[in-house]
Amino acid sequence: MLITTLTFHKEVDFAKYDLPFLKKRKDTHYEIYLDNSDRSLGDVYISQNGVKLVYSSELLLEEYIIIHDLISRIREGNDVIVDDSKSFLGYLSNGEPAYMIKNWEPWIQYLQSSMKNCL
Repeated sequence: MLITTLTFHKEVDFAKYDLPFLKKRKDTHYEIYLDNSDRSLGDVYISQNGVKLVYSSELLLEEYIIIHDLISRIREGNDVIVDDSKSFLGYLSNGEPAYMIKNWEPWIQYLQSSMKNCL
């Protein structure tokens, strides 16, 4: 399982976010679901000053993009500390590690260029 934690400097009002792909299970627990899928991609846990996303390490690229988008929407306009050290996705061509936030764009570009070479 991969984990990304967001820590806010103030209390989180999770209701104010327009977040697709979430099904509420409890006041502090949501599951990440695609409309066309019967399986959960992961879980979102809400605390007073934070949000923790726990998700599979065996998702499709499109599913990782959805989780990255959720994280980006939560971060937007907030003073947030993101810990993605437990969300290792792979390596860049130069050997640097890529995570859900750190080196995300270069990792996506590297994957896309690799796919072009396979055609």
